[in-house]
Amino acid sequence: MPEMNYAKKLRGWSLSDAADAGQLLEVTCQFCRRTHRYFPHDLLKLTESVSLDRMASRFHCQRCDRSDYMVLKVVQLWGSEYGKLEVRRLVKVTTLKKPIWEDGVL
Repeated sequence: MPEMNYAKKLRGWSLSDAADAGQLLEVTCQFCRRTHRYFPHDLLKLTESVSLDRMASRFHCQRCDRSDYMVLKVVQLWGSEYGKLEVRRLVKVTTLKKPIWEDGVL
């Protein structure tokens, strides 16, 4: 029997569901083979809880600046991985102030 499409499995699982289950999100660029792991509760600080198939389209690679090769997987943590697995953490969010000017008549 053929395997089910992994993107269809992600459609029924949201970002808050992954945070409640204690899972990690593993995002891999298939073009340059770079992988990063994120905690879902860190991503919930930046966006609302959406399904994980939509979340995969929001990432882009920082090395090759492509978004069409990004693949998202849900990873369950095991006890032997604590202390060895590299995970990206959200430190702070900064806001960029950009002035917008408009010409008017006095």
